[in-house]
Amino acid sequence: MTHPLNGKWDIVATTPLGQMQMVATMSVNEDGKTFEGSATYQGQGLTLENGRVEGNVIDYELVMKLGIVPMRFTLHGTFNEADWTCEGIAKAMKMECSYTGKKILD
Repeated sequence: MTHPLNGKWDIVATTPLGQMQMVATMSVNEDGKTFEGSATYQGQGLTLENGRVEGNVIDYELVMKLGIVPMRFTLHGTFNEADWTCEGIAKAMKMECSYTGKKILD
């Protein structure tokens, strides 16, 4: 059976710099507790790292370049299988922002 987190997600982060939209692809590993993934933001390919899933709670990291400065974001959130949404908090350095998302159903 396919894990409900698997697939593409349209994610929007609301930051002090404005809204940032990306498309993330997530794939839960066979252990059911870890996942891998990638994302695209403004043509920039990003790798999701250290992905963990427990029930509907997810944690992961990604590194994104803002201009020439690489920033490591730590993300914590939840996903809802009933309406295929996700939400959470992203932190980088002293910045904290919220994000929401919707699964892209093919």
